[in-house]
Amino acid sequence: MQNLKTYLWLLSMGCTLMACTNEEAILPVNDSSDVETETAEEVVEEAEETNPTPDENATTIEVATELIANDLEPHPMQDVAKPDYLQTIVDPSFGTIIRRISNAGAGGVIKPMYSTIQAWNADETRMILYDQTNGVHQLLNGMTYEFIRNLDNVRPDDLEQLFWDFNNPDFLYYLDAVTDDFIKYTVSSRTKDILVNLKEITNCTGSISMGNDVQMMSWDSDVIGFRCDNNQTYSYRLSTQELVTFNLDNVNYTAAMPAPSGNLFCHNVSSYDANGNFKARLNKSKPEHSCLGKMADGTDTDFSVCFDAGPNGGCLGNIIAFDLSTGNCLPVISEDLGYDYPKTGTHISAVAHKNPGWIAASMIGFEGDGQALLDQELVIAYVEPGNIKVYRIGHHRADEDEFDYWGEPHVVISPTGTRVLFGSDWSGSEDGTSVESYVVELPSFNQ
Repeated sequence: MQNLKTYLWLLSMGCTLMACTNEEAILPVNDSSDVETETAEEVVEEAEETNPTPDENATTIEVATELIANDLEPHPMQDVAKPDYLQTIVDPSFGTIIRRISNAGAGGVIKPMYSTIQAWNADETRMILYDQTNGVHQLLNGMTYEFIRNLDNVRPDDLEQLFWDFNNPDFLYYLDAVTDDFIKYTVSSRTKDILVNLKEITNCTGSISMGNDVQMMSWDSDVIGFRCDNNQTYSYRLSTQELVTFNLDNVNYTAAMPAPSGNLFCHNVSSYDANGNFKARLNKSKPEHSCLGKMADGTDTDFSVCFDAGPNGGCLGNIIAFDLSTGNCLPVISEDLGYDYPKTGTHISAVAHKNPGWIAASMIGFEGDGQALLDQELVIAYVEPGNIKVYRIGHHRADEDEFDYWGEPHVVISPTGTRVLFGSDWSGSEDGTSVESYVVELPSFNQ
């Protein structure tokens, strides 16, 4: 990337904001006439302020400008004061910029939804955090990080299940927790459009759920995965209204999740085709924290931490990429590449849909003091067969001592891969008093 103008144009690839806000009118489910709405004109005006004229010579962003690839040298974590709200520090071990973007207050928790769920919208002008203290999602300006409003008129089935549209920056999707309607929500007008009722189309008499460790929709925002109780798992294609029942014996309370293409699905340690039939057994010993995404060549991939070798041998490491078509693995961070045994508390984010191949990960580690390689660290990686590059980008200073699950960093990479979001209680010599959200602004973002 040559400059900020090029970067911002890349953010808006897929649709311009004017086009996105001129979609056909969507009738609200509830009367919201007493609520102040953000008009389409206001959205466009803000976009024009932050999005210069597109550069016709723009190219794919080289995310890791000025960073060191495959560095295995020690960079021990150091005590550094927590930045004030909306202010930055320079990570003393890696030289990267970290900005605090929330203000939860003592004992409070405001953090990313989860590593598998994109926090930013398609052009990165908006983003979502979860305010666990008050049980509500927050809408922020995606560039300045300023608070806009609470998303208090949506009720997703799970806090992790708010999905930004991959092309239209004004749309969100979610499964309604009460009605089992799958809903398209227009952020600027605060209106809702019911796309389908998942209980009705399946004749499910039990509970509808999108499963454990839910993934994003397909990268064309067309395909979702869900289940009925522990009996069946399905996919549904919105454009064709096609419902597919998966041919598998053990649902294991997990829904089959769509890969970016929408033509492959992942369930436990196997992949399935678009007709719900078995495709490949991943060379993976058991399900672990993972995220669906793409390698640089476009291959649908399950990126996973693996604490044990696969049934065919190998495939053990902090980040292993599994080809969903073949089940074969590609080590990204593993002992064979000079790293230690996989770290505990590893979460991977592969949702950089504007820049496929780039992923991020956060590791807590066995000691949790940030002194050893990858302990308490954030990394990004470029995953291309024959050209693996890993970059260590900071210490997250997060643990579970005071806040249990909510203290985990749950890293999220932005659509262009130029920023990395994480949560942290900012522990150092003393445990932190709140969990806040922070963003690593990579060199490519600042140029």
